[in-house]
Amino acid sequence: MFYKMKEFIKEIGKYSFDAMQKKHQIDFKEDNQAILSIVTDVDLHNSQAFKEFAKKNFSDLNYMIIDEESIDDIGGDLFEKIEDTEYQFILDPIDGTLNYSSGLPFYGILLSVFKRGKPLYGFICAPALDELVYTDGKQVFREHFGKTEVLKEFPKNISRVVQAHVWEVKLKPNHINGKFIVQDYFSAAIYSLYLSLGQLRAVLATAKLWDIAPLMIICKIYGMGIYDYDTNEEIEISPKYISNKGKIKNMMIMGFKDEISEIKDIFSEIVKV
Repeated sequence: MFYKMKEFIKEIGKYSFDAMQKKHQIDFKEDNQAILSIVTDVDLHNSQAFKEFAKKNFSDLNYMIIDEESIDDIGGDLFEKIEDTEYQFILDPIDGTLNYSSGLPFYGILLSVFKRGKPLYGFICAPALDELVYTDGKQVFREHFGKTEVLKEFPKNISRVVQAHVWEVKLKPNHINGKFIVQDYFSAAIYSLYLSLGQLRAVLATAKLWDIAPLMIICKIYGMGIYDYDTNEEIEISPKYISNKGKIKNMMIMGFKDEISEIKDIFSEIVKV
């Protein structure tokens, strides 16, 4: 399963990159005309391609697909469905669709495999940056410019960049004068990639399950976590943290647990949560 998933995400990564410069059919989700609700034909293509891929390769397994573009098709109680299936395939077919539809490289594809609601495999693909970071649950790998390496040592405390979604988090007037610079890539795939590579110090965000699923696996290997901003409790797949529509209910902070208090102090200097 692991190798088939890796080959699939590479294939749709190539498809997405090749289609990037073409004129896209653009629509909005649920008749919502907000710019961040954009969906393109490539989102829908990748979503359908995964359904066909799963049916072809895993028809003998008891699985469900949790996909941003078809979350409404699940119906009923999301967590009951998870308990009734052995495997959960979690997909964001294009994350950062606004960037993608504008021809900007800061987008990606996120794919994860959970077993009985517990993280198993995770894949983060940023085709325009030629980046693929993934985990088999034991090690984290990076494919970049034709080379594959095992990411053994995490460069802790190097980055001076933090990620914060600016439409949810307001910057204070003195944010430029702090110790860190706040950036927003408008893509969970990109902040997942950069956090995995040690190029971000921390992430403060709201998100959906498919946005953070690969990170839930990678963070555990690195000794990092994804925490409720208010309680410092680790986020997991449960009704306590995730709605039936897949949205994480509270603001999250991502980083090393022994740094959470320090990071929150830093954030308090530059942002209003």
